[in-house]
Amino acid sequence: MASGKVWSGTLPNGSPQDTGVVAAGKVRTCSINVVNIGAINSHVKVYISTSATPANADLIEADNMVIPAHGIYKLTGEIVGPGERVVLNADTATCIARVTAFEEVA
Repeated sequence: MASGKVWSGTLPNGSPQDTGVVAAGKVRTCSINVVNIGAINSHVKVYISTSATPANADLIEADNMVIPAHGIYKLTGEIVGPGERVVLNADTATCIARVTAFEEVA
């Protein structure tokens, strides 16, 4: 994969969104951006996992993280290794996310 956009779209309500696995022999330096376009707060979970259905042990942010109505969450410089992926989960259907990355040989 070339560097740039890895995934973007609206997060489904209550279901994990897999943003794509890092290929063997590669590593990504990721930026994760989530915007809550809704009028109510949204609880968001951010995972780095080897599974598209991650465990709580894969959380990289607090389990009770809230993005306020019309708020923004940004995380940059997160290293994602071979076989890993960023997985996002929101409890509303009002969060739009974009994951970008620089990918290189591990």
